[in-house]
Amino acid sequence: MKKVLSAIGVLFLLFLGFILFKTLTFKSNQLTVSPKSYLQVGDSSITRLQEAIRFKTVSYDDTNKLDSTSFLSFQKFLTKAFPKTFKTVEVERVNKYSLILHWKGKTVANPLLMLAHQDVVPVEEGTLKSWAAAPFSGQVKDGFVYGRGAIDDKGSLMAILESVEALINEGYVPWTDIYFAFGHDEEASGKRGAVAIAKLFKERNIKPSMILDEGGIITTNKIPGVTKPVAVIGIAEKGYVTLDLQITIPGGHSSMPEKETALDDMAKAIVKLKENPFPPEMGYVLNSFLDYVGPEMPFISKMAMANRSIFKPLIFSTYSKSATGSAVIRTTTATTIFNSGIKENVVPGQAFATVNFRTQPGTTEADVIGYVKKIIANDKIEITARPGSSEPKQVADVRHPTFKSIQNTLNSLSKDLIVAPYLVLGATDARHFSGLTNQVFRFIPFTDPQGFHGINERISVEDYKKGIGFYYQFLKDWRL
Repeated sequence: MKKVLSAIGVLFLLFLGFILFKTLTFKSNQLTVSPKSYLQVGDSSITRLQEAIRFKTVSYDDTNKLDSTSFLSFQKFLTKAFPKTFKTVEVERVNKYSLILHWKGKTVANPLLMLAHQDVVPVEEGTLKSWAAAPFSGQVKDGFVYGRGAIDDKGSLMAILESVEALINEGYVPWTDIYFAFGHDEEASGKRGAVAIAKLFKERNIKPSMILDEGGIITTNKIPGVTKPVAVIGIAEKGYVTLDLQITIPGGHSSMPEKETALDDMAKAIVKLKENPFPPEMGYVLNSFLDYVGPEMPFISKMAMANRSIFKPLIFSTYSKSATGSAVIRTTTATTIFNSGIKENVVPGQAFATVNFRTQPGTTEADVIGYVKKIIANDKIEITARPGSSEPKQVADVRHPTFKSIQNTLNSLSKDLIVAPYLVLGATDARHFSGLTNQVFRFIPFTDPQGFHGINERISVEDYKKGIGFYYQFLKDWRL
């Protein structure tokens, strides 16, 4: 017995030694670079952002609702707001309202493509009273610029153009050709904007070495176990699948309900889906994220990240505690519509539900349908996929110099900032360009933005000015 206990003790010490070795050799992936100062930005940039927000460039799934005057007026405003930019770059319209700007560099090799979109989502009439400032006013209040598009995505579009105008004023000529693509229907799937622009690039054999769009942010409170601010750079984005579920079982009078009804069966199916989420995945994107944030964590958390093959259940458990964390590690399930019944004393004969899934890279529509069938285990429920599923497979390589170019700029402007690759949870225009290059990144240089698609969308004045500074330095440093 003593020999057995001794052997167990030796194995335990070896196991502990292995864990400690992996932890102590888990080195930081952050860059040590020469510090640079943010560009000094005047208040006139805020005035221009305010004016940009006032144009109601709302996009709708029904293209007939689009207000052409708002888009054309907004573009006319841009040419006046940034005169040297629009005098220097070549401008091309795509499907009337989307724009391609071509800033010629010293070489055509390894061009850069930067994306942003002009359009915004509508504002619900019933929420107007809840806004601290009118949603298309661009009002500055308590250090924030309020309005639809302040973050998504006019803030980024305007900050990019502010940086280009500043560089041109300095006489700067980019190292390579730089393209800017500003779609007009990102909020309506980008079919006439980004999709058409990507097609043109492919036809013209323009192969960007890198694409940068909206997506990740700088956050001070969303990464478990990290106390420093983290800039999360999207290297991939989740897919999108929507399923309609329908069941028909003859109903009848509510005084004599059958044991099995359409409403009951559909409700049971929805509960099963809620209680049986997709299993978590430890793929390339999550592993890359943990490789970058893990070494910056306190020792115990760092130990778990360094030995994730051992502590995987603990990591999944920790991330599953929040909606954001859970969305990072798995395909998510959200029931968004449930309909059944027409009268209080009639047992309905039909029930309908719509369920939206945001899928992990590589998960297909067929995978989702198969999983749903397995979980609900009810052949009476018909399952139909809605058109428009997105199945992105593109994942950028974090070892490539293009990722380091973003990291270099961020670390040079803020030495305390942690930079990490990340999975973007929503859909962006960037997915339409994945056929041009694998190095597609999603990031806006704003800290914990608020009001995406909701009430009181706003950006802080300080944050916006720093965003201009990021784009300015990134473009100035850009080269491969």
